[in-house]
Amino acid sequence: MNPSLSRRKRHGTKFSLALFMLVGLLLATHLLLADDNEVESHLKSLYVDNILTLRHFYTGQHLNFRADGALIGDAPIGPWTLASQFRVKEIRIKDSSLIIKGRRIQWIFDAQDKAHDQLMRYEDCSGECDAQKKALDEAAIEIMIGLPSNKATEEETAAAINAVFLPPGESMLDIVPPFWQAYFAKREGKTMASEAPKQTVYVVKTGEITPPTVTFGPDPDYSREAREAKYMGSLLIALVVSPTGKPTDLQIQKPLGLGLDEKGVAAVETWKFEPALKDGKPVPVRVQIQVTFKLY
Repeated sequence: MNPSLSRRKRHGTKFSLALFMLVGLLLATHLLLADDNEVESHLKSLYVDNILTLRHFYTGQHLNFRADGALIGDAPIGPWTLASQFRVKEIRIKDSSLIIKGRRIQWIFDAQDKAHDQLMRYEDCSGECDAQKKALDEAAIEIMIGLPSNKATEEETAAAINAVFLPPGESMLDIVPPFWQAYFAKREGKTMASEAPKQTVYVVKTGEITPPTVTFGPDPDYSREAREAKYMGSLLIALVVSPTGKPTDLQIQKPLGLGLDEKGVAAVETWKFEPALKDGKPVPVRVQIQVTFKLY
């Protein structure tokens, strides 16, 4: 056989093999990208322009989670009306991470206890909008969730999302502080699990039980968001005043939002009362307290 012809055949075989490997690599890459694109497209159809609720109400504009829902680093916990929910603007997969961008929602409540996102009015601002733009910029959030691999399946991605966010159908009762539970039980039409009362709790009745009186009642602090929004109103809290004059079992009845509810509860927890009396003896009594927030 002609030596030069043999060499050409060997070179041709090597070239064909290299070409075959390159085509295989490109095909595998294409299939991998196609899988990612399919999962990503499904995620976009589910979440873009919809609201997600964090299982833990972390504050901050950048949050990083592992696939099991554990937070990487530290972030303070905030009130649910400011830190629990956001509207998704963008969702994508990059390498082995899921990246979600959006804007936090700032809930306020009207006279019928209906919640409204107070930042919505800023999005349509025209004219001088520096303050509104600043508020929207501060409400921006980016969340990164680690995925099990560079080729996470739809099921693995959904599991990672559900580890960080509350899935549809799960109750807010499971994640809010105790003083919000009566409110959400009523809103969701559920009955709160309650322990057997250790003692009888009375209600005020003229001629039978004298009402408790406040002896120490400092005003609550304002949340920064409520102050900047110049938001004012009254919060209604139900509680039991113990025979020692201590407020216990606080439950929000009529909320305000913008973090004022937590401020109100924190203030009332420090109040002191002259206890209610029945037959001249101190008794526990259930009352409602109105806490007013007013800017001067």
